[in-house]
Amino acid sequence: MWASRRQWILTITVLLAGTAIALSGKAGAAPQQKWTARPTPATSQEAPPAPFSSFYTTTIAIPTYPYSPCLELRANGPYLYHWLDWDCYDATTPIPQQYTLLVMENEYLQVTVMPELGGRVYQMIFRPTGHNMLYQNPVVKPTHWGPPEQGWWLAVGGIEWCLPVVEHGYEWGEPWAWQAITSTRGVTVTVQDTWAADRLRATIELFLPAGQGLLAVTPRLENPTGSDLEYSFWINAALAPGPENRPTEGLAFVFAGDEMTVHSTGDCRLPGCWPTIPSGPDYRFSWPVENGIDFSRLRNWNEWLGFFEYPQAAGDFSGVHDGASGEGVARIFPAPLARGDKGFAFGWSNPIDWHEWTDDGSGYVELHGGVAPTFWDTAVLTAGATLSWTEYWYPIVGAGPFSAATAQAALTLEQDNEQLHLGVHSTTARGSNASTLYAWERTSCTLLGRWVLPAIDPANPFSALLSTAYPAEQISLAYLDPAGNLLAAVRPRDCLPPVAQVDPLPEWVDTTAFSVTWGGRDSWEGIAAYHVQVRDGEEGQWADWLTPTLDTAALFYGAHGHSYFFRARAQDAAGNWGTFGGGKWGDAFTTVLTEPAAVLITSRKAACDGVAEPAPCPLSPGRAVSYTLQIHNSGTWTATARLTDTPPGGLVLLTPTLSASAGLTPTYDGEAIHWRGDIPPGLDVRVSYTLSPTTGTVIGRPLTNTAEIAGGIEGEILRQESVLWVNRVWVPFFCRGW
Repeated sequence: MWASRRQWILTITVLLAGTAIALSGKAGAAPQQKWTARPTPATSQEAPPAPFSSFYTTTIAIPTYPYSPCLELRANGPYLYHWLDWDCYDATTPIPQQYTLLVMENEYLQVTVMPELGGRVYQMIFRPTGHNMLYQNPVVKPTHWGPPEQGWWLAVGGIEWCLPVVEHGYEWGEPWAWQAITSTRGVTVTVQDTWAADRLRATIELFLPAGQGLLAVTPRLENPTGSDLEYSFWINAALAPGPENRPTEGLAFVFAGDEMTVHSTGDCRLPGCWPTIPSGPDYRFSWPVENGIDFSRLRNWNEWLGFFEYPQAAGDFSGVHDGASGEGVARIFPAPLARGDKGFAFGWSNPIDWHEWTDDGSGYVELHGGVAPTFWDTAVLTAGATLSWTEYWYPIVGAGPFSAATAQAALTLEQDNEQLHLGVHSTTARGSNASTLYAWERTSCTLLGRWVLPAIDPANPFSALLSTAYPAEQISLAYLDPAGNLLAAVRPRDCLPPVAQVDPLPEWVDTTAFSVTWGGRDSWEGIAAYHVQVRDGEEGQWADWLTPTLDTAALFYGAHGHSYFFRARAQDAAGNWGTFGGGKWGDAFTTVLTEPAAVLITSRKAACDGVAEPAPCPLSPGRAVSYTLQIHNSGTWTATARLTDTPPGGLVLLTPTLSASAGLTPTYDGEAIHWRGDIPPGLDVRVSYTLSPTTGTVIGRPLTNTAEIAGGIEGEILRQESVLWVNRVWVPFFCRGW
């Protein structure tokens, strides 16, 4: 669900003395682009709740059909299961039955586990809305589905653990042992099916971390026997995001792959439709569109459809999203290990009759994840081995249909004519300015948008609109933290150059050969090369020292009395070169002193509240400006320093403001400010004063004054600072429907 368009009020700053106009917003890098940040919180809370977690047990009464007297224990090798005698079963009246619930809570989720019916995750309630993301059948009612030899299955809802055979396995209705552990990190509930030593056994660890809107699911499969075991293991989730406990026509499946294979379907617009019973991945169709029909959208389905990603899961995420409620569920998993990814729904225009599994017309879709790619494949666990991985399940609310997801965030990129809806759902609270979203044209890396996000959390996503002539298929999105780490991406393309810098150096070294070190970071593919430059003295020119190089340290050979400045940039594996930083001073500098000397080259001058700028800093007419000169001795000998600073015409010195942090008070002879004093090694003196404009000060013309500093080994050095007096006018600017 997208927020309605708003009337935007922007402010324009006009510098009448110059030509600059600044808008309270950003302009696109390409002329045809325009982007507008639109935070759309799912709730009205101003700040996320404090992290907490808790655990308790309770019971729930569910009307249950009386199937228990008709169960018969049978075996498939070492595996026992209950077979239902349908001739015995009386499907007339359900009877309320109490079931134990294990309840885990944090500030975003309430997750319940039902140990008596397969140790399943029964509910995943998103607390800000109160909606259960998982299907919850109001009755416990046998169906004719399940493994053929078992002949029945309970569509209870939630997330179940299916082993050792396909079609839900044998253990979805058996009691599982459990234990719970609480800590400051969160709550862990572990369920276990058996301690038997002659068969595959499973332990499922469910971790609800404090401060995060996700559930970590860690299956652990063990082979305690002395022989290799062939098996199937699938996680099956019955999903019904939103308030209705049933899918709507706005529900869509989200898969990373572009080809599927039919497991079973009654829709003859697809290959392999009933009465064909596929015995392998032979009936394939393109995803999401096949013959002009978008099969990712449930409203386009006729009959039932079950399908697998082919040849296996193409990405590390899948899920569903309901467009009517704006709510969805994401599953994040390691695709190289958990290779199976399957979807299922009962159909839409001509669905399977809901009386088969429930009594109230409620319904669900299924999302399966397995070790093997399909139900026709099996996995093998060698003797004595274990297999374990962690995947994450979480609700997504308010950010729009997601296009990619990780354990950190889900991203939305949805086409709407020449506008793109962008969204970020974070699984944890992130403060204002603590994450950044980028949009690029994928082939050229043209920057289309950059958003520094406000505070977001699982209940308060971020949304934006991007107006562009590029289709969504050509857009790459990247979501990063302040350290440049990639949190999530859509069609990832490494368009961000790496960052590099030379490490700090001592103020002086006493040998002509000294070590210089540097390093960098790249969020995507790693550093491929460095480029290091050096400058001899502040009046020297930057010159290449090492390029290209993978080294991160080298010896530099200098000369006595020379100050050397260093800077570095890096290239990543995608070919992107970063930029040199540090300005005129570079990243680091030092002076070679093989005998004692004073060094004043690190002295600086600043105006405008101590902020030195390369361009004139703007001031309002009539405002005085303060200057500070920091005369610093970075050498090994006391400097007898001399300062001469000549104010520009049009400015008047306010002589009472003349001061120095050490030595004599500065003097003014009507033309220049003078100061003289001794500065020991490693110390500095700050000389300060204030200049005031006059009626003759020209508005809009930079005024520069120059200070001459002497007394160091480098001879006389100059330090300058410029200011600009301008008129500011604030003009309201209205724009409707942007």
